[in-house]
Amino acid sequence: MAERAAPVLAGALVALFTGSLTNTIIGIALPTIAGELGGQDQVAWVAAAALLTMTAATPVWGKLADRRGPRPMLLAATALFVVASLVAGLAPSMGWLVAGRALQGAASGGILACANALVAVLVPARERGRYTGWFGLSFGTASVAGPLLGGLLVTPGGPGWRWCFLGVVPVTVVAALLIRLAPDRRPSPPRAPLDHLGAALLALAAGGLVVLLSAAGVAWPWPSPATFALGTAVLITALLAVWRELRAVDPILPPRLFRSRTFTIACTTGLLVGTVMFGGIIYLPQFLQVVHGHGAMAAGLLMLPQLGTMIITSAVTGRLIARTGRWKRFPAAGCALLVAGLAVLAPLSTTTPAWQVAAGMALLGAGTGLTQQVLVLAAQDAVDPGDVGVASSSATFTRTLGGAVGVAAFGALIAARLRADLPAALDAAGLPATDEAVRRLLGTPAQVAALPPPLADAVRESYTHGLQLVFLITLPIAVLALLAISFVRETALGEAVPAH
Repeated sequence: MAERAAPVLAGALVALFTGSLTNTIIGIALPTIAGELGGQDQVAWVAAAALLTMTAATPVWGKLADRRGPRPMLLAATALFVVASLVAGLAPSMGWLVAGRALQGAASGGILACANALVAVLVPARERGRYTGWFGLSFGTASVAGPLLGGLLVTPGGPGWRWCFLGVVPVTVVAALLIRLAPDRRPSPPRAPLDHLGAALLALAAGGLVVLLSAAGVAWPWPSPATFALGTAVLITALLAVWRELRAVDPILPPRLFRSRTFTIACTTGLLVGTVMFGGIIYLPQFLQVVHGHGAMAAGLLMLPQLGTMIITSAVTGRLIARTGRWKRFPAAGCALLVAGLAVLAPLSTTTPAWQVAAGMALLGAGTGLTQQVLVLAAQDAVDPGDVGVASSSATFTRTLGGAVGVAAFGALIAARLRADLPAALDAAGLPATDEAVRRLLGTPAQVAALPPPLADAVRESYTHGLQLVFLITLPIAVLALLAISFVRETALGEAVPAH
């Protein structure tokens, strides 16, 4: 079975890589894109649109995988990803690009959920860790490769930013051809129609939360009617989603799954780890570029300690789980390493030595490799075979939601810190401290480096203080994740291929 599954799982791995890569490659290309297409007021949505739709769509893809089988749904997700990449790569305007990115996010959610579900129906739970470890590695590789490839594509004389999207199309097609080799194991026809209302309410609640955390304190003040109105709408929508899921015949996110302590703790820990992993770690490349003055490619190379430890821990974890069937020790150790890594990075300053930053990144990478995919595996093993797809998507959804909340909230926190600190620097330089003047200071790393030294130093100091606050906030979140995983009751993973 393992030999038969290998090419199929290689296809799923490649699809996961391309889906993750488009989320990390875009950051370095945004200034170039804005310069060519215009629409500076929509630049933030190029990055945020995919995050929103990925968070909202993941539970629906998981439910569809249970109802129609993971192979056809994974093929559908890869097909949508190809179309979305063409729309984004050929976009004539910023609006088209945002639409393409939204489609890419929805497709990436399907790839994440259905790839894990496909693994679950092809290999036994004990062997599954070996494959899902590689899936975690795929995300880590994309996180580091993204800035490197993005910098290469947009450098003068390079192919251009459009190849950030067009370049993944042939690779995704190859992945789909490999996935087609998978056996088409379809479950019995569902007795109840898909819960469209529940899907819509879950999507609106998750998306609204991300928009609230992204915009409050940036687009409008936290204490404002807009914050109150949107927060109230998100709360009401979330309550309606819970009410609907409790009453639906075949809910998108079945509440009965949360009767399992293992499933509940796996999802809770995933939510907390996602906040730390995405919210705390994603800003390190920006720190290396803005504060230390490294180029995009150099910053990507300096992230290698994180990637290297993630590779090693993911590979070793998968093999040990396959050998022993025991898994709890790995996310427990991973959460402890995340706490240690954040403690190393919390005193971050503009003069922090490179070895300390590298040590912190190595600890974070090791913690991520030990944690993220093992939690998906634990959630899958805690449910019946017919719920494997929704278990995969639930674990992925909570991790993605945590990441979306972290990216949005911590990005808004850093932006608010910059806007609070920089007017004083402008005043000291004898310049008008207007909102427009502050916005002009918040440019690309190259633009920051070209500022007069006092202003450039002020931007670096303010950004570092904001990032330091991010690590101080994520530290207790990582401690909570460690406490949560300690309460799980571990059972050894099985060796039989699940019936589906």
